[in-house]
Order: sequence, then C-alpha cells, then structure tokens
Amino acid sequence: MMRKISVLALALSLLAMTAAGCGSTGSGTASEKAAETASPVTTAPVITTNLAKPDMTKWQYSADDDVYYQTGLAYCEKPADDVHEKLAVFVPSAYLDASDNGDGTYTCKVNESAVKNGYTAAKAPILMPIFSEGYYDVMALNSYEERYEDVTRYTSQGFVYVHAGCRGINEGAPAGVTDLKAAIRYLRYCSDVLAGDAESIFVYGISGGGAQAAILGAAGDSELYTPYLEAIGAVQGVSDAVAGSMDWCPIIDLDTANAEYEWMMGCTRSGRSAEEQAISDGLAKAFAEYVNGAGFTDRNGNALTLEESKEGIYQAGSYYNYVKSVIEESLNHYLSDTDFSSIPLKSAKNYIDDLNADGEWVTYDESKNTAAIKSIADFAKNCKKATNLPFAFDQPNSQNTLFGVGDGKGSHFDRMLADVLEKQGSESAADYTADFQKTDALGSTLGKRVDMYTPLYYLMETREGFGKSAVAKYWRIRTGIAQANTSVTTEINLALALEKYNGVKSVDFETVWEKTHEPAERTGDSTENFIEWVNSCMKGQALS
Repeated sequence: MMRKISVLALALSLLAMTAAGCGSTGSGTASEKAAETASPVTTAPVITTNLAKPDMTKWQYSADDDVYYQTGLAYCEKPADDVHEKLAVFVPSAYLDASDNGDGTYTCKVNESAVKNGYTAAKAPILMPIFSEGYYDVMALNSYEERYEDVTRYTSQGFVYVHAGCRGINEGAPAGVTDLKAAIRYLRYCSDVLAGDAESIFVYGISGGGAQAAILGAAGDSELYTPYLEAIGAVQGVSDAVAGSMDWCPIIDLDTANAEYEWMMGCTRSGRSAEEQAISDGLAKAFAEYVNGAGFTDRNGNALTLEESKEGIYQAGSYYNYVKSVIEESLNHYLSDTDFSSIPLKSAKNYIDDLNADGEWVTYDESKNTAAIKSIADFAKNCKKATNLPFAFDQPNSQNTLFGVGDGKGSHFDRMLADVLEKQGSESAADYTADFQKTDALGSTLGKRVDMYTPLYYLMETREGFGKSAVAKYWRIRTGIAQANTSVTTEINLALALEKYNGVKSVDFETVWEKTHEPAERTGDSTENFIEWVNSCMKGQALS
C-alpha cells in the first residue's frame, strides 16, 4: 500500500485550492496573493532521514478496546529530549491483519480492503491531540496505560489516533511546535506502512494546546522552522502541514494579547495606580492603532476599524460594531439553545432580568426571543471582568518564559507594551530593549520567534509571513465568551483572518455564552462534536 506524498504538493494545493466545505467558507480576493507567493515545485525533494519506520512485528493489542498500538516511536534522529520526543500510534483493529507472535506482540500488515465507519485504512483521518495547556511539555507514552484520554472514542469511529510528546514552555519557543512538526513529518514518512491518511491529519487542543494547534494549522512548511527541525534531526523532504485544526480557547497572538485585554477588559479593573492606568490606556490605544493597520475585513470585504469615542478608548467604529455583534450572537444562541422551562421559576425574560440586576445593559425582545447589549464595556463589566494581573502576558513566570533563550529566565517580548513604557519614560522600558536584542542558540531574534508562534503572522496580508506557509483547509474554533484569560477578540481575529484566506475551505467559529476557559460548546459533548466535525470535513473522501 503506497501512499507516499509528492513532497510539498500538499503545501501548494492548500494554498491554491478554492472550494466550499463544512462551516462558513473562506474567501476574499486579497488573499489570492498567498497562492501567488508560493514558488512552484517542479521536482520532489529527496526524503532524507536515518529514522527507522515502525517495526511491523512489534504491535501490541488491547482486547478490551480492540486497538493495536505502538508506543515510544522516535520521530527525530537527534532528540533534544528523548523523554518527550517520541510518539504513540493507536489503530482500529479492522485496519490490520495480525498474527500472534506468542510473546504478547503481533505482526501486522495493513488491510487495504477493510472499512470502518465508512473509512478505509488508506483514507482514515489521523487525529493528534496536543495536551499542552499553558504551553507545557507533553510526556511521551511508554505504555497503553499512560494514555491521556479514552482513545476508543476516536478509534471506534475509524480514526487513527497519534499521541506525540513534545517539549514545553521551559525550553522556549519554538521547541514545542518544532517537535510536533517533526512528529507530523514522521507520520508522512511512514505513510507506506502505517494505516491512516497522512494528508488528513487533524490537530486539536485547548488553551496553550489550542494555541499550538492553531500555529500548526497556520504555519505548515514555514521555512522559519527549518533550522530547528534540522537541529533535532526531523525527516527532511516531507511536509509538516495539517488538514484541520480544532482550537478551544487558544492562547494565541501574544504580540497583541496585552493590548487586546486592556482594550476590552481594562474598564473592569479598579484600584489601579496612576501609572498602571496610564499603561492600560496606552495599550488600549495601541490596540486600536494595530487594528486600523492590520487589514481586517468582514465577510463582505468591508474594512473593520476602530474610532475614537466619547466614552472609553476607541469604543466605536466598524470593528467595534463587529465585536459587539459577535457578543450578541453568542447571547442569542444561548437564548435559543436553552430550555428555560426546565429551570425552576426561570424563563428567558427572567434570565435577562438577572443580567440587568445591577442596571440595564441588555435589551430583550420577548416576541422574537432576541437580545442586544448597550456596549462592549457593559458586557465586560457584567460577564468578563479582568482577573489577570496587569499586563500578565509578559510577566515573570508567564508567557515570557516561552521566549527565554536558554538562560533559565524569561524574556520580555511585548513590543506594544515596551513602546507604551518608553513613551511614559518608565525605567522598565530598558529591560524590554535589552531583551529584544537577545538571540537563541540558533541565532534567531526574539521577534522572529514571536512571529513563529503567531498564527496571524501567516494569515494576514499585512504581515511578512503571509503566503509563505501551507495553511490548513479546515478550522473549528470554540471559546467560552466569559473566560477572563483573554479578550474575545483573540478568537474573533483568528476567524476573520481565516475567512479571508484563499484556500481555507471552512471556518466553524462560535463563542459560547456563559462558558469559560474550557472545551466550550453550545450544546452536546465536545469530543462528540469534534468527531462529527471531522467526519463532515472528510465527507466524500472516506471511500474515494
């Protein structure tokens, strides 16, 4: 069974394809430049590696779960950390013809004619979870018992499940994503012996794991990662792009995270010093300047910008109205999804009355069961109060650990915050300037590594990385709108960029009312909904 990729063909097809898929469709003529930027590949690069493919005589079997598996597979030749840089593969038994070796292992061969849930072994999607909340490391699996979740929820659906260990925040960016890319490359390298379609890899995670899933979805085949992949001995000459990315509450776009937080939620803080308030105000203004130069547009191609306002900082304009509409849509979905009759003494009107208990900020049309909010500030004060310490995304023992350079310390990385501090004459500004000059062991600047971990760097026409990566075709983004971890603009901006990007087939985006930092879903179970989404994205491909 040969399913070798024509190297980087996936990257080109992802950039050039236009079609309609599950969810809303990405469009926008501006992003056609992404496809034009990619250089045509006329010859396939040579696959280079000394890595061994899985030994097909060493499979193990779980009779309870009817799954064959291998753990501890090295996916890079020169691991920086061989405790983490290994993967495990779990395959539905239907896909393998097995003979018992008599010692607890099995010799297996892929059954090309077997079908499970409409998928053949050649067309089964490969699902890769990223359990790196907080960008922390993920341990490799050395036994079936060590698995992080019930893999049968996926293998019973005909999916192949892959757990890849990876380094984490203490090793600094881009270690984690580099490892995951190396694991993806190894899966493609082994596509002639392993079950599963290496062109249909779906990554998923929450928080920092959702962030890295988003980076993998946006940064496929980015040349920025080449020296890092070479350093750990990743397979060369194959693609590390993925087909789909499922992101729950992703902590992304750290270069603007503090400014977004203050623009939306700074108004909810109290007890600030005059200096802290001035920094918050400066960041809110910096976010407006960023939005107005970023090139965001709505689905109709209309520019989304912020304008100065009498109340609040830049709380007006088309971008403001768009964010407000997303918040209102989330609330109205909650009203339509909820069976208020099952709640004692409750109705939709009672619920709205509760929201307005401290003053009216939500208006309600009972005849249509729809609501509107007076302002984003009112929403934030009532449903999304800031809980992070001021400017928390660039403080010791937070995300600045992610951009350390191997000296055991974090590095300041937020240029917006640095600019605000410099304008105010803060003594702290010098610390930022010094950190910006640092380079890591491979000579990369801090700014370059921030870009590598910023999905919008690859997705926005105004950024240098636009058109220089293979972007996933399928995206599903969910966030609890009440989470205080990030501004809701984090996921909104990601969805806006994807909807405009040529080659993205679908963007299924929802903010979920009353939910916080969790695998937020409007209804149902998050895993089941994820499985249904993957099936919908794969529709028509299973037996083709």
